[in-house]
Amino acid sequence: MAIEFVGFTDVCRISGAISLADDRLSDMLNSVARIVVRNADVEEIDGGRMERLDVTVPTGDFLAVGASGRRGLESQRRRTVKRRVRMGLGRYSVSGYLHVLESAHTESLNGRPDALLVGRDLLVPLTEATIGYDRAGENREESWEAILINRSRVAWIEAADDDQEPPDGTDPEARDAAIRSRFVKDFTGSVAD
Repeated sequence: MAIEFVGFTDVCRISGAISLADDRLSDMLNSVARIVVRNADVEEIDGGRMERLDVTVPTGDFLAVGASGRRGLESQRRRTVKRRVRMGLGRYSVSGYLHVLESAHTESLNGRPDALLVGRDLLVPLTEATIGYDRAGENREESWEAILINRSRVAWIEAADDDQEPPDGTDPEARDAAIRSRFVKDFTGSVAD
């Protein structure tokens, strides 16, 4: 069955159609080395140039993928905790809900937000998700029911569900800085802002 596909690499946004060979897009992408996107619109993020062609892309080259199609069988889902997160993937900023096991949730509350991604497949789904990026100098934001993020390419992650309205007299920027420093995990070795 062919489904619509949108994937984000370091340099381009690829949209087109792929053949879904599994129950869910995430299952398929986590089990293959590469995919073929038919009649794809390939948009360069920096230059804005667009081409239409069939492309073969290694799955690991995707930083994020807009998830569409079936969500899998309800009976095979595990009980999880929903955590709202923000993360950086190269030029992209992604936010949404991670569905994690209770043990990962507990570790993340103890100052280890990276525990939310440990032991997961390469492409991890975020639900009610948004991806933001600059395209040729213009801010873009796209919302999806789910976005698959490449966990090996996550530069930083922070828990966003702990954000609260600041009490009267509290500087919102100071509160945001405190939250970032308390929950951010930097995977690049450089300081995340």
